[in-house]
Amino acid sequence: MTALLVSLTHWHWLGLGFVLLAIEVLGSVGFLLWTGIAALEVGLLLLIWPFGWQLQLLLFALQSLITTWAWWRWQHARDRSSRDAAAPINERMHSYLGRELTLLDDVSQGMSRVHLDDTVWTVRCASNLAAGSRVKVVGTDSHILLVDPLPLPPG
Repeated sequence: MTALLVSLTHWHWLGLGFVLLAIEVLGSVGFLLWTGIAALEVGLLLLIWPFGWQLQLLLFALQSLITTWAWWRWQHARDRSSRDAAAPINERMHSYLGRELTLLDDVSQGMSRVHLDDTVWTVRCASNLAAGSRVKVVGTDSHILLVDPLPLPPG
């Protein structure tokens, strides 16, 4: 076993690095990317400056840890900033708050419909209103928009 370790050259490390990167491309999990890069770094360093197999393995382990940790820190900061800046996924209805719409039907048993963007939505309204009345979206309840009547324009 030590005979194999003693005979390690830069080609072994470069080959290992490319194999790990190829597996990563096929699997796309992100686990082997940083170890593949670490193996390539060891291969390139060994090409420039030859050193023993113990240091090669130690450098490979350290580089794997450092590159993985650096990626984790970068991704963690990026995830946190995008989470703070972006609206939550699947909360489309919250973007409709404040929109003013026209009822398609008379309010019957507190329910009616409105046309919003490319969809007809069910709305709930506490007031009995006629079709064509203007309403404002004030909330959501599951898949139903909650609306309040808008005052009639003067005149």
